[in-house]
Amino acid sequence: MRKITMSELNEMLANIDVPDEDIAEFLTILPDESNPFNPVAIPDPEKVEAQTALEEFQAEAAVATELMSFWARERRRHRFERRLANNTKPILYAEGDSWLQFPFLLKDLIDQLDSDHLIYCTSKPGDTLANMVFDARRNEYLRELRRLLVDRNLSVRGFFFSGAGNDVVGKNDNGEAALARIVKRYDPNQSIAWHIETDALIETLAFIEKAYLKVLNDVEANFPAADFPDLKVIIHGYDYSPVRGVPNGDPNRPSYARDWTGEPLTMLGFPDNGVASQVVAALIDRLNELTERVCAPFPRAVFADLRRSVAANAWADELHPSNKGFAAAADKLRSFL
Repeated sequence: MRKITMSELNEMLANIDVPDEDIAEFLTILPDESNPFNPVAIPDPEKVEAQTALEEFQAEAAVATELMSFWARERRRHRFERRLANNTKPILYAEGDSWLQFPFLLKDLIDQLDSDHLIYCTSKPGDTLANMVFDARRNEYLRELRRLLVDRNLSVRGFFFSGAGNDVVGKNDNGEAALARIVKRYDPNQSIAWHIETDALIETLAFIEKAYLKVLNDVEANFPAADFPDLKVIIHGYDYSPVRGVPNGDPNRPSYARDWTGEPLTMLGFPDNGVASQVVAALIDRLNELTERVCAPFPRAVFADLRRSVAANAWADELHPSNKGFAAAADKLRSFL
């Protein structure tokens, strides 16, 4: 493959007819900079050369500015606007984490739903419930819903919200793995359920519940069903992601990945991937049960249970399905949409 200039890469990024996978060929991943639910991609210096001081600065600043994540969102936004003029498909608004926006490298849930829906997406890899829901400076989901429903008078059929994965199996702002805090040290004489009976898990689930309730109440207060009867709020649960890094690391992990669940569970003494995966599955069940319970009292809320949709061999890493896996999860999601 020939080298291209930074200007040529910028032209590819700005051209929404260039497939994401073509752009991915010129990107590389910084695994040490990447976090769970937040792969950090930059222009590959082996394939992209900077010809001016400005281009060199742009390439060097790609991490701090989250350049590729920005471009991924912008490309989606421009595609939405172009398709809107002749649209006959249901319109959705999506806000969430990397299951809804995995820049360039994987075809996430939004990519998979693109063929039969028109989706306005402000999702961001690595985004957290704290940022999306409780940061008063952002309030992005309310602002964007108002812009779509009120200012533009679009018939948005669903607000698709994704979050909480980072709170249970990701890392906090200090880089501490959530599993290291909410799971007890392995005891072969105890049940799987015993290992997650911790005050930290109770605290984490209470925070997630508070966030989900705020989202649902915010939507009802600002866009009442009497005025917007077609609007649903869809909150999806996560499927059972397999642990692949216990005890010696996953030799087949992608370049962007780390042993995000395997490493902390190895440190807690879990002996193998099978037992460790049972712990993660128990946590995923608790999160899904909470989501279903929170959605139940809200007539316009839809809990999309994606468990058992992704085959064991259809995971790209310990947290994200492969393209095939995301396609399977999207097929199940369509039954809720």
